[in-house]
Amino acid sequence: MLNTDFNPFPVLETERLVLYQLTPGDIAGIFRLRSNPFAMRYIGKPVLQDLSEAEALIVHYQDHLRSGNGITWAIRLKDQDSGLIGTIGFHRLERQNYRAEIGYILQQDFWGKGLMHEAIQVVLKYGFESMKLHSVEARINPDNVQSASVLVKNKFRREACFKEAFYFDGSFYDTEVYSILNTE
Repeated sequence: MLNTDFNPFPVLETERLVLYQLTPGDIAGIFRLRSNPFAMRYIGKPVLQDLSEAEALIVHYQDHLRSGNGITWAIRLKDQDSGLIGTIGFHRLERQNYRAEIGYILQQDFWGKGLMHEAIQVVLKYGFESMKLHSVEARINPDNVQSASVLVKNKFRREACFKEAFYFDGSFYDTEVYSILNTE
């Protein structure tokens, strides 16, 4: 059976990162992360306009955590006082299929350093071993070459491209689906 009991919250570590539970102390970091139009251009969600929206997003993540409908980790560097530099998590859980969608975002200053690769590895390990997921998918904008690259580096396979399957801000966008099985 799929395990979605996230109490106590699982703090995860890699060589350079700590993945921890979001708190109200992360409001400024979430705002910095999600208010950058360049970083958000492929996410398909509105850019945050003020700190109250960042606070509401954290409350949303906490609600999903309490209900067992998803888990989102804040990401910070292990050896520095960088504060929150990104988020990663599982959402759109399909309990009957032992499947979840992974989503992630990283502050632009930290792109190209292999940090998201590390975060995805430890989150997949948790998903497959602790949550008992059978498969994980990622849905990305086909123009997001960096995201596709990090998924392939983590052994995800491109499964499909849905034409104009995502509507956001007055336009339709294509969606590529990548996935990985727990046996891969």
